[in-house]
Amino acid sequence: MLHSGGNTSYIENTDLFEKAEYIMPVYSSEDGYIEKIDADMVGSIAVYLGAGRMKDENRIDRTAGIVLNKKIGDSVSSGEIVAYIHTNDESKVMGATKNLQDAFQISKRKVPFTSRIVEIV
Repeated sequence: MLHSGGNTSYIENTDLFEKAEYIMPVYSSEDGYIEKIDADMVGSIAVYLGAGRMKDENRIDRTAGIVLNKKIGDSVSSGEIVAYIHTNDESKVMGATKNLQDAFQISKRKVPFTSRIVEIV
């Protein structure tokens, strides 16, 4: 196994990683099935939270980001957590929460889902 000198204890214990000051749940506003998650919107929100940068001189906040709890095809109930927002900037929580809720499109009908991962043999 290739080892480049990093601290491998982080692999066994992810609690060693620094955490964002604010970790906020994002709730579903309705019952149904996850039909679509707007990846462009999720990416833009992550950048807004500090997980990416708009300009080369911007600093990346390695504790910021989004954790998705649901995937396409999953059932969801109103009030159920669909994602978590991680940020160190409290002023960004409200807008990011609303926008991330909007990134989830929910259908009343069961959504058939097949993986889009292509395996080349």
